[in-house]
Amino acid sequence: MKKLLIVILPLMLFGVLSGSIGQEAFKIGVVDTQRVLLNYSKAIEVDSQLKAAEKRWKEKLADIGEQISTLQEKKEKTELFVEEAQTADLVNQIQQLQQQYQQEFNQGREALLEKNQEWMTPIFKELQDLIIKIGKEENYDLIIDKQAVFYMNEKYDMSEKLIKLINADAEKGDAAEQKQDAEEPPKENNDGQ
Repeated sequence: MKKLLIVILPLMLFGVLSGSIGQEAFKIGVVDTQRVLLNYSKAIEVDSQLKAAEKRWKEKLADIGEQISTLQEKKEKTELFVEEAQTADLVNQIQQLQQQYQQEFNQGREALLEKNQEWMTPIFKELQDLIIKIGKEENYDLIIDKQAVFYMNEKYDMSEKLIKLINADAEKGDAAEQKQDAEEPPKENNDGQ
């Protein structure tokens, strides 16, 4: 339903605006936000950090999973030769590890989702602000996301332009930070040394 509204709303808006414009030129732009983000240096860096954290999380889960498997095999082999009461300790260890696995799974997934939102929200906002800025500066009547379009003439695609602009802005910001860091005097250590 939400996707349907995303598609229908811009089309309705286009119809209303084009009817009221008359002979004036209607300037439209289309942005493939996914492509812009996939090529934006800050988003690439965030994605790489998130993937590294996810890899560590999955490795930790795999270690716990291996421990569970080892104990289950040991329990199965031991059950053949001893009574059930004597394998109770192994059963408890397995259950504790399974609980630890589930807890680690839930906490890791939640932490990754939170970090993704925390790090990507400003990047989405930055892209949105850039689109609005370009829209105002270049007198666009409408800029829509490519996901909301069934067909478009490629001349309306402004994604490549935005990729260049957003990366250039990021480089300027990085250079300004480095310059500021270089201009700051070193902080003195007040530990009595």
